[in-house]
Amino acid sequence: MNHNAQEVAHPRLDVEYYGADFPVDVLVKRLDQEDFIIPGFQREYVWKEEDASRFIESLLIGLPTPAIFLAKDKFSNKYLVIDGQQRLRTLQYFYREKFSHGKLFKLKGVIYPFNGLTYSSLSPTDRRSLDNSIIHCIIISENYDPSAMFYLFERLNTTGTPLNPQEIRNALYHGAFSELIQELSIQETWKKLYSKSNNRSTGQELILRFLALYFDLDSYSGNMVDFLNHFMLKNINLNLISKEEIQRVFLATIDFINNCLGSKAFYYKMSFNRALYESLMLLTARQVSIGIDCQKLKQSYELIIIDDHFWSLSQHSTTSRKNVISRLEYIEGIYRNTH
Repeated sequence: MNHNAQEVAHPRLDVEYYGADFPVDVLVKRLDQEDFIIPGFQREYVWKEEDASRFIESLLIGLPTPAIFLAKDKFSNKYLVIDGQQRLRTLQYFYREKFSHGKLFKLKGVIYPFNGLTYSSLSPTDRRSLDNSIIHCIIISENYDPSAMFYLFERLNTTGTPLNPQEIRNALYHGAFSELIQELSIQETWKKLYSKSNNRSTGQELILRFLALYFDLDSYSGNMVDFLNHFMLKNINLNLISKEEIQRVFLATIDFINNCLGSKAFYYKMSFNRALYESLMLLTARQVSIGIDCQKLKQSYELIIIDDHFWSLSQHSTTSRKNVISRLEYIEGIYRNTH
């Protein structure tokens, strides 16, 4: 991930964990009871039939398999899957005897006694052997520190592609706030202004970033990753700031910007610019609440785009508390002095 240097100085992780051994049939039962939370970015099943078959074969012949990493979710007491969802899904599909797309799951490319068999066509002895096979799980205690858990998730998850920080937040801080941010990210006006449909999770982080700075700027110390983590956690079930208030502020701001400045308002030199987005959103949101003049905003925007001092504040240490506040105060000054 491309965090600023100040944002990747990870603290020593203060995380309590313990090991637990689960029989396969117990894991399958808990999967069927939806006792596991599988993050959205992990939900796609990517194993080929041969990969899935070899995993089942390993259990049948008694070979050790890698541990599954779980976290006890403090909000629901379910298990959050950090790493191992492909293995868990494989077990569930084999016991159901079909993959999620409906194809029959029979073992393929394995040793002769098992090749071509489904769960029900295994011998009673082999079924009991599979049922009783032990899979070791490493479970992070529900007393985990949210910041430490974020970095642990980032390091341990092996989905094959680097995770976007917002994908991790949506997994760790799942709830009404996360769902609302995802809803806002597919709102038509936002899609026009952001226009990067293949980068939805980054768009969600930008929405969170605006909301956190608008509602909680006084708490910002300069570490954007931790600031966003804590803000999302604090409002996880929308009991700090209501859904209606968030929608009102966000939608009024993007609607005004889109109608007044156009869909490329956040773009500078053909690229979406975070510093411009952040500053313009905060300026507009604050002014919308007291009455904003479109012509005045247009004139201010034209001055900001060619202002060397504004861009100097946007080139280095862009997330430092001093620069975030200085950019906002600077463009508010431009707006005030525009006639």
